[in-house]
Amino acid sequence: MAGMAALPVDAYDHDDPLEILRMLPRRFHEQFKAEYEPAAAAAQRVQGYRQLQDLLRLWRLRAVAYSAPGFEDRFQAVRGAVRTCRLEGSVPIEEAIPDWPDRR
Repeated sequence: MAGMAALPVDAYDHDDPLEILRMLPRRFHEQFKAEYEPAAAAAQRVQGYRQLQDLLRLWRLRAVAYSAPGFEDRFQAVRGAVRTCRLEGSVPIEEAIPDWPDRR
């Protein structure tokens, strides 16, 4: 079978639900499971498979963000700024994402 490629048996899957739960702070586990279970059930239908992939990718990215050092402090600072309508320490989106005007 020349030209055939295969993944190693122990290939790491970043979107594995167990890996996401391992990385995700415990307080988010129930929310993840509540969203995962119906998406996994829907994936039994062909049209639902992409929805499951998207959900797992989103939660993987959330897990990375939520488990990053300092996330909770930054999150609370943003909540406080939104609640009080203060912009100190914020950055215009054009500065944070240089090609922002081109993305619209």
